[in-house]
Parts: sequence; structure tokens; C-alpha cells
Amino acid sequence: MLITKKIEIDMGHRVPNHKSKCRNLHGHRYVIEVGVDGEIITENGSPAEGMVIDFGDLKEVMMDTLDKLFDHSFTIYQKDEFCNVFEELKAKGQKINFVTFIPTAENLAKHWFELLQPKLVERKIKIKFVRVWETPTSTATYEN
Repeated sequence: MLITKKIEIDMGHRVPNHKSKCRNLHGHRYVIEVGVDGEIITENGSPAEGMVIDFGDLKEVMMDTLDKLFDHSFTIYQKDEFCNVFEELKAKGQKINFVTFIPTAENLAKHWFELLQPKLVERKIKIKFVRVWETPTSTATYEN
């Protein structure tokens, strides 16, 4: 059975080699949808009876793993020419994430999948995909 949950975060980034305006500092209201697969729990009297995972529990994993780190932050490629500026900002308490990849929607979907996977495996839940809306009409989906 496949179920999904969405959360939203606000995050800034830049795509340093972009041919157009995305090479500038900017932000998005990202929507992150996670699809998980599992058997429906049939244990009589279980609080999760009839569910794959309680939606609240899935949201908690997403919030602890993604929202806590990335909401109201700026994510920047560790080889970006502006990294020194962001290191200074981080030293002054700003929420900056340095990543080993250019933070496109595609790369973020893969990265967030990889962050969530071990947390869900602990709960015996298989993650199927992470879909990232960078805008209301543009998504990237990572499936494994």
C-alpha cells in the first residue's frame, strides 16, 4: 500500500552555473511529498491498526529530518564562489546548509530521500519516492 504526506518549507538557494536568473540568490516555498510503501497493520487493538504508518508519525519524521534542517535556511553548493560569504553568515548564527551538489530541485529530491530513508527503515517503512515542488508547476521526483 502506498501512502503519501506533504510538508512545506521556505528555503533559499542559488544555481551558480544557471544560464538565467536562478544564478542569483533567491528562495522558494518548497512542497515536499514523500511516498512510503508497506503492509497495512492488522494487529487487533494496535493504535495503527488499518494503517501503513500513522500520517502524524510520517509527518514527525519529515519535520525532524527536513523541516528542522532546511526550513528558513539557505542551501549552497560547497564549491560555490560565494561560500566564504555564507561561512561568515553561518558563524554569525544564520541557518546555512553547505551541500556537495548544486541545490537544484532534482538534487534536493535525491538528497532528502537519502536523509529520510534510514529514519523510515528504523520504523520498517520503505520509502518509495520524494517529490519536490520548486514552484506550483515544477516538480522533481526521486525514486529508488
